[in-house]
Amino acid sequence: MPGNEKVLAFPVYPGVTPLDLIGPLTVLKTPGIGGARYRTVVVGERAEPLATDTPLQLQPAATFAEVPDPWAVIVPGGGASTLAATENEALLSYVRSAAPGAQVVGATGNGALVLAAAGLLRGKRAAIHWAYQEPLEELGAVPAPERWLVGGRLQTAAGGTAGFELALLLLARLRGRAIAGFGQLSAEYDPQPPFGRVGPDPADDELARTLRHPGSAPTAEPGTGDERLIALVLYPGLTVLDLIGPLQVLTMLQRFAPGYRPVTVWARREPVPTDAGVSVVPDRTFEEVAHPAIVLVPGGALPTIRAMSDPLVRDYVRSAAASADLVTSVCTGSLILGAVGLLEGRQATTNWFYPGILESLGATYQQRRWVEDGNLIMSAGVSAGIDMALHLAARLTDEATARRVQRAIDYDPQPPWGGIDYARIPRLPRAMRGAISLAAPAVAARSKRLTRAERSKAADTQLVTRP
Repeated sequence: MPGNEKVLAFPVYPGVTPLDLIGPLTVLKTPGIGGARYRTVVVGERAEPLATDTPLQLQPAATFAEVPDPWAVIVPGGGASTLAATENEALLSYVRSAAPGAQVVGATGNGALVLAAAGLLRGKRAAIHWAYQEPLEELGAVPAPERWLVGGRLQTAAGGTAGFELALLLLARLRGRAIAGFGQLSAEYDPQPPFGRVGPDPADDELARTLRHPGSAPTAEPGTGDERLIALVLYPGLTVLDLIGPLQVLTMLQRFAPGYRPVTVWARREPVPTDAGVSVVPDRTFEEVAHPAIVLVPGGALPTIRAMSDPLVRDYVRSAAASADLVTSVCTGSLILGAVGLLEGRQATTNWFYPGILESLGATYQQRRWVEDGNLIMSAGVSAGIDMALHLAARLTDEATARRVQRAIDYDPQPPWGGIDYARIPRLPRAMRGAISLAAPAVAARSKRLTRAERSKAADTQLVTRP
């Protein structure tokens, strides 16, 4: 590797919380010119699929031994699994050996427990998911009330999207404030939780015990008649934060409303590359979840444009949507819905950069965090999927349950420079949006031709089979 390249290592372990990892990775993958040369890498004891606290596996890109001296080492949280990780000697040895030479030693969620167990936080203040403050104290550190805390080399963030916010600050340090602002816009990190901020609650002690001891929460047996599957669709190159935000919300919802089970699906059970430099492995195939109660389609950039014409993606989304109670999307995932003919004449939203394509597919674009039209629920760019998923959780259960989910994932967003001022978007992003709009008719044309051909084939089949 080039001698002046900075390597930011994210060590993972069984049961890691994907949102604590993927949020920072997405921010730090923001393209731009100038600033330090760096790359992010997810490292594990072995470079093989690893279980998370959701129905999704992650594939580390390298082993601990292959990235011995990173410029930064940032440990993501993992719910109750992080308590076990404080005794994972391979993980602790890596963190201890990497930390002395690292310019940044950090953690997100309850990853600070690993730093503390490695002996790096004794007597020091650290931000952490609120439910794990007591275990952090037991390991000799001082829990801080801040959402994120930057103290020299030590940088820690609480749960939910606090790691996203900490990464924006780190991106500004590495590439400058303008690039960090572009990263915030690209991910549309303009959080608007449907119920506002959810702070401390009298029931927090009980909820904390449930989070630290998952066996105390109600569960449903897999395959029970009352189980309703929520299928989250994968495809190569997707923006994985589009997927992870809702998945984290819906996995927590399952803890409190066991009748709903989120599952990740792709054509095959094999690693699927994503935009964040880490591959993910689904737990079901399209065939195994042919008729979900709810289908959710995440977005991306060019890979999503390709997926609009991919017969595997098109066939599954169209057939699953035909029988689903609700059809949902995040970011440019709505373009895939439009590509199979589901948005003609409907109100819809998508990533701020892509409304031209959405409208070329027959939809009416609304610049809102999420839009409902009948059984369709679509959210805007990337991080909006979290807000939409909380709204969905309330629709499936009730507001009290959804608020409990928000508190459980510690989603209390506080962007370091505030939200996005859409009236003052810089010239370059506006030019990029305009270029995409100019290309929109050509992008939409192929999808429209495929939809017409599919409808014609379906009509011919009905004529042949009609008695």
